[in-house]
Amino acid sequence: MPGADTETGIRIGVAQVGVDRTDVAANVDRVVDTLREGAAAGQRLVVFPECVLTGYLLGSRAETHAAAISAGDPRIGRIVDACREHSIHAVVGLLEEADGRVHNTALVLGPTGIIGRYRKQHLPYLGADRFVDPGADAAPRVVDTPFGRVGVMICFDLRFPESARELGLQGADVIAMPTNWPEGADILADHMVRVRALENLVHLAVADRADSESGTRFIGRSQIIAPSGAVLVDAGEQEGLFGAAIDLRDSRTKRLVIRPGEFELPVFSGRRPEMYGEITRPVTPDR
Repeated sequence: MPGADTETGIRIGVAQVGVDRTDVAANVDRVVDTLREGAAAGQRLVVFPECVLTGYLLGSRAETHAAAISAGDPRIGRIVDACREHSIHAVVGLLEEADGRVHNTALVLGPTGIIGRYRKQHLPYLGADRFVDPGADAAPRVVDTPFGRVGVMICFDLRFPESARELGLQGADVIAMPTNWPEGADILADHMVRVRALENLVHLAVADRADSESGTRFIGRSQIIAPSGAVLVDAGEQEGLFGAAIDLRDSRTKRLVIRPGEFELPVFSGRRPEMYGEITRPVTPDR
């Protein structure tokens, strides 16, 4: 509810909305309307699906480049205007054109404009990801907002535990994950999102679609997961905006104390980075 926030207790939302691959303006309208709804529900942050503005299942490099828009597009400005009007933040996915390249990007938008940009680093051989350039920026992927720190990863990144761990180590209170989960991805929704939240002691907000594109159906299952691994929201297959109250203090405690002085789990400080060299060594493509 509006006004229900405390210093660390906020409401966030995941938007399980459809996408019209032929009409960016209609997709922007849907995002703007959803932000209005989120603000009315007292949400401070709304996460939208992967490529929600442009569509994802493109069949060629030419189609992918034709569908992409720049971060400076006036239609992005409309979403920023909505964030300003409603004092809300959004994580919005798109195919982004930049300097002749195209990236699968998630923008963090707020009342002041674009405050964060993440370009998908891990690319499956699927849809537009066959034709985009991987993100190569090693700069921190966590941005500060008035309510807390937001980190971003996209869809296939979930399968790489290093991606979420990097965001956890950078101090994310919430990891926002736009996704396009097709049929067959239920095990990710059932298990992997809970593991990523639990192993990093961080809130995870996942936004998926529940519609179809180019003959492929998406499963929905947008979720908000607590650092304990508990599922606070599971949207199932229904379109709409789904929210939950979270306490950011739960993401800022990386030592689990079961019995003080007797049973404590130093989840982050107990790491042994010097023992993990194999993780960062390149592998051959067939491994």
